[in-house]
Amino acid sequence: MSLEQDIARVVEASEKLSDVVDTKIEDIDNRVAQKAIEIDQKNAAVESRLTAKEQAVDAKIRDFQKALPLAPNTLVDSKFFNSICEANNTPTDVLTAHKAPWLAFLHDGSEGTGTVTRVSLDKLDEYGLTPNENFQNRGIGYKNHGGEAFYGSNYRVLLFDIEITKGRNSDANNGNFFVLSQGCDTHFGWGRGEFLTQASCWINVLECADTMRFYPSSNRSATIECNHSDLGKGWQYKHAVRSGWGGCHQPLFSGLGKMKVAMCLPYVGTGNHGDNMVWADSVGFPYTHTDAAGYVGV
Repeated sequence: MSLEQDIARVVEASEKLSDVVDTKIEDIDNRVAQKAIEIDQKNAAVESRLTAKEQAVDAKIRDFQKALPLAPNTLVDSKFFNSICEANNTPTDVLTAHKAPWLAFLHDGSEGTGTVTRVSLDKLDEYGLTPNENFQNRGIGYKNHGGEAFYGSNYRVLLFDIEITKGRNSDANNGNFFVLSQGCDTHFGWGRGEFLTQASCWINVLECADTMRFYPSSNRSATIECNHSDLGKGWQYKHAVRSGWGGCHQPLFSGLGKMKVAMCLPYVGTGNHGDNMVWADSVGFPYTHTDAAGYVGV
């Protein structure tokens, strides 16, 4: 009987010990969970402060970009495109439409055709280029009470309708159709320079089939690409930055297929204004200069 009592007392003690252990484990789990909550709260507070700091830095960068002096546009005739097409709102063969300082050509055996139309702002609706909210707020403004003109806006839009049917001799899958090419400046070395250069423009992709892409800025300046992902988005402000200058200013269509895209206000200059919409005339007047006699190379 004594042995049975001893066994019972051992079992009872074991159960009490198990309860104590369970309680201790539960207490430890609770404290660990509480510490985890406290750590998460501290991490969240740190992340919040870091986010606030990052936002403050980004805001300072944006303020700095806005405050940069607007450098002259290195492109000539990029407001009215007086040297593209003989008349407004008239589709013209793209190869014959270009006059100095502009040049268009097919490269390395590429074959293709196309037209370019210099569209006046009062005809945008007719060409499916109605300004969206983004373009109205940032690049063209709103029409006057008579609905006939955009307040203070005075420039032209180029509408390209391009088809490339054969690729280059060196790459059968990609033809190169250069448009709006404008000279090859030589500096102290292409692709050299520790200063920043920037490129920007407004684009509107109306059609894009197969592998076609449009590069409204290429080679000399930072590369801007428009492709099938831009289709149907209406007017967009595109911009890019690089170090130094490259070779020739050579916008181009590349790939195979058809593409219809409009562009206006191309700008290439020094600096980095980020996503802040900029445009300047080639002779250094930021917004108002309209004198065709000031153009170089016509």
